[in-house]
Amino acid sequence: MAANISQTAEAQRLRLWALTQALKSHGYAVEVAESDPLLAVPDALGSPVLVRCDSRPDCDGELWFTFPGGTAIAPADDDHIPDVVVAIKGQLAAQADG
Repeated sequence: MAANISQTAEAQRLRLWALTQALKSHGYAVEVAESDPLLAVPDALGSPVLVRCDSRPDCDGELWFTFPGGTAIAPADDDHIPDVVVAIKGQLAAQADG
């Protein structure tokens, strides 16, 4: 059981790292929590956009990127990283308009 938890934690870190690199390539600053599968994209005018990487029980435990509260963005795989970047940009734009 402990091995599964550490494998999941490592997979979460790797997926967040991949998302971090994608966001940085778009010019965004990104902060990654050390002890939580969470990253924050700071917003100059408001709160940062937070994104988690967690297992989704309704998807057989597959890792997904989510906003706080569990709002699903996309599976945490390479094919969906562009979708997550677009969703984060949308959140930042909505905050700027709000």
